[in-house]
Amino acid sequence: MAGAGKGLGGKVRYYIDMWRRILKLSRRPDEEEFNLLVKLNLLGFTLVGGIAYIIHLVHVLMVR
Repeated sequence: MAGAGKGLGGKVRYYIDMWRRILKLSRRPDEEEFNLLVKLNLLGFTLVGGIAYIIHLVHVLMVR
């Protein structure tokens, strides 16, 4: 880490500079990209929730 030997103030400045660099490179997604990301997130939530529900159902049925 480049800012490791500069003390606390140097570390804070290093992280601020790194975040500033990230924000300069970032951009707002267009509508098509945003809609795709929303669909993929909903699909992921649904799959994980479905798997968790099935595991819970199997557990409940095995305990009874």
